[in-house]
Amino acid sequence: MNPPAPNLICPECGTANPIPQVECCHCQVPLLKRYLWAIGSGLDCYSVGELLSDRYLVQGKHLLLDLLPGEPAPSVDNTSQLYRPYLRLFPKRPHVPELFGALSLPEGELLLLEHAPVSCIDIADAKVVPGLTHAAPLTAIWGKANLVRRLNWLWQIISLWPALVAENVALTLLNPQLLRAEGCLVRLLQLQAGNNPTLADLGKFWQTHFSFADQGENFQQAFTILCQHMQDPQETSPESIRDTLETLFQQALEHLGYEYHYDIASRSDQGPSRTRNEDKCFPERDLTSQSQVLALVCDGVGGHEGGDVASGLAVHILEETLRPLKLLEMSPATVEQAIQTAIRRTNDAINQRNDTEQRHERQRMGTTVVGALIEHAHLYLAHIGDSRAYWINRWGCYQLTLDDDVASRDVRLGMSTYHQALELPYGGSLVQALGMAPSHHLHPTVERFLLDEEGILLLCSDGLSDFNRVETYWPQYLLPVLQGQLTLTAAAEQLIDLANRLNGHDNVTVVLIHCRVKNALGVIDVDYSDIVCQGELPEVTDITMSYVPPPQPSELDVTVSQIAEPPQPQPQPPKVQRSQAWLLLLIGVGITTAALGCLAVLTSMNRSPGGIESSPSPLMTPNNAQ
Repeated sequence: MNPPAPNLICPECGTANPIPQVECCHCQVPLLKRYLWAIGSGLDCYSVGELLSDRYLVQGKHLLLDLLPGEPAPSVDNTSQLYRPYLRLFPKRPHVPELFGALSLPEGELLLLEHAPVSCIDIADAKVVPGLTHAAPLTAIWGKANLVRRLNWLWQIISLWPALVAENVALTLLNPQLLRAEGCLVRLLQLQAGNNPTLADLGKFWQTHFSFADQGENFQQAFTILCQHMQDPQETSPESIRDTLETLFQQALEHLGYEYHYDIASRSDQGPSRTRNEDKCFPERDLTSQSQVLALVCDGVGGHEGGDVASGLAVHILEETLRPLKLLEMSPATVEQAIQTAIRRTNDAINQRNDTEQRHERQRMGTTVVGALIEHAHLYLAHIGDSRAYWINRWGCYQLTLDDDVASRDVRLGMSTYHQALELPYGGSLVQALGMAPSHHLHPTVERFLLDEEGILLLCSDGLSDFNRVETYWPQYLLPVLQGQLTLTAAAEQLIDLANRLNGHDNVTVVLIHCRVKNALGVIDVDYSDIVCQGELPEVTDITMSYVPPPQPSELDVTVSQIAEPPQPQPQPPKVQRSQAWLLLLIGVGITTAALGCLAVLTSMNRSPGGIESSPSPLMTPNNAQ
């Protein structure tokens, strides 16, 4: 007699559901399908369909399905250095998977990763399954992507390089099995520890596995020059490589005729249990076909003590300061500095108001803030506190910001997993907000992303994001906007209603920004997972995750100021700066020639299937957020 089929337990009502079920058969809440990537040899002794620890169903060689997603995550020994890279790189979500827990089996210990880019190629029968992502190996789908997308992928890789070097896991970026892409995002399946490779090694890897030959001889030549200079450690740096790639990216946008239009819908509501609305947002009305965007969400802290005053003051000062910025006329460093300055100016104004009114400790008013500055393909995100930003495309929902709370602080310090830290009595408490302390104690997070795909940027207060409402309900409320089945305005109103019905404990504010992208070839998003599932790909082999201490490990400081302090860029010697300028000049010559070649290709595309691409591919990064 066959054993009964395993069931997936709804975390909302505890009802057992067949695994293929999408919504709970009792409460109709979308079922959480938590697929975990398992690292360790202990899984080799188990077959597909077996159950581990009465909770985890084996779905593939490294893939488990959590049948009890409402139960606490298995504990992790926070003294083990094995887990350190995943914890310290927690701010690099959605690029780096999150450490969920560790599972002890008689055959050995398994490391369980959550939010890893597992897809149909990892499940035993290689089919598309609800709950899996649409990720694919980067090298396998490189040839399907257009010029802009490829440059964005490389830009993300070099942006990750310094952080992975610091944790001795930069080998990950040279392993084709671990590099995956999901739409515009580069995502890492797991981390590979070991002695760090050099930029020269990365240059050789790029030259071996990536090519722009099908984009024209001149662009391939520019890429070859870049890879060659990466192989001279005295002639380049990660910063110069990133700058060069961004220059090429901008040139590709211009000559492939990319156009960007942004629609905005914003809504704010006091909620069913509050007597006033302490949230504020900008803009306060819906806008269409914007070429430049400033959007803000502020959640007041202080209750009847003036949270609404703080949030209103923050929106006013930030809007006045940031709106005049011209992103395309300024260097990224200058823009980031301007945003930091504006946030500190806002903090000082609220702080001074507190001092003038002699507010102390819990009487002090403050506010969280999450803000977006967008022009053309360039997105700058800034935040303080626990108001969040999410990016939603046709394939997934990605949290781009990392809450400034106790739980996130503990993870970044390598003290515990996020699931463990949230169980602490004060795990969700904020460690910083605007107006609560002088600016020299404040450490805003400012990040930059390149957009090359259609998607929705969601800014919201925790009245919506609490209890994972965004991650659970984005397919019902936001995906239809991308599919042309729902207006942006209706989506904003429905999210407010959702928050009030299922949360209802706080004010709720949402700002939706719909990024609409098209180029000379039109807009077609390709589901890469469908492509790779139809072909044959090499099986992922076991990558041992032994710990190799960084050359100069930083001290673990539990103070808030040290936690949030961004790493200071190291000054480069004059020789590197001169070489960087020479490299950019050399690339610039290649770009000019490439531009002429691209224009010629575009002119002749109706006559020939060759050139840039005979069929278009999809268009778009927090650091997950951070």
